[in-house]
Amino acid sequence: MKRFAIATIAISLALAAAAATASPIGGTYTSTDLGGQILTGRASTWRTGVNSGLPHVLHAQSWNGTTLGTQWEISCATENSAFSVVDNRIGGVGTVVYTSTFNGGTFTFFPVGGAWGDGVGTLNTTTLVSTVQFLLIGGISTPVASVINGNTSGTFGDGCLLTFAIGNGVGVGETPYASIPATYPTFMDASCAPASPSAQFGTWGNVITLTLNIFCTVADEPTSWGALKSSYR
Repeated sequence: MKRFAIATIAISLALAAAAATASPIGGTYTSTDLGGQILTGRASTWRTGVNSGLPHVLHAQSWNGTTLGTQWEISCATENSAFSVVDNRIGGVGTVVYTSTFNGGTFTFFPVGGAWGDGVGTLNTTTLVSTVQFLLIGGISTPVASVINGNTSGTFGDGCLLTFAIGNGVGVGETPYASIPATYPTFMDASCAPASPSAQFGTWGNVITLTLNIFCTVADEPTSWGALKSSYR
């Protein structure tokens, strides 16, 4: 009977360990361009007008070279107040720095067997800093390149905490200068639904150089495995 009880407990612990792999797993993980296993991604930011208008809604997904969203997704983070602007241009040439603050939304790790586990988290605040380079083209100050850095944080359903940093995002396109390609995340409107065909407004770009940390607190165990075994001797 004692051996049966011990075996039963051992099986239960093994099953509990297996179940834990279906939840976020604590650690620090990096993107493939840093030598890690997290896929880099692509992002879109919707806005109500062709080149302005609030709210702005962020939608980002992993990109494996052919398919969006196979590993992770950020959805529905929303900016409801105007971003701050620092204009460093002289004579129309130089940089303009935009700082945007998004609130809410979700972060999802899909169950694909990654070392970080899987789960859905609720986001707190997401901050994106875009540095846009301008040149004079035909006498007009024109944006020609942009670099994006950012960070976000949130909490998974089991209480694990997430921090996520973008170290080197790159702006690719913007309305009205172009239309968003199908290989970038769908524009999501203020209701967190795909924007209508008549409201395809916003920006899009690549999300690279990623570092994320998952921190999970572990409750104190009331009884050690050694103590548990001794009680059945």
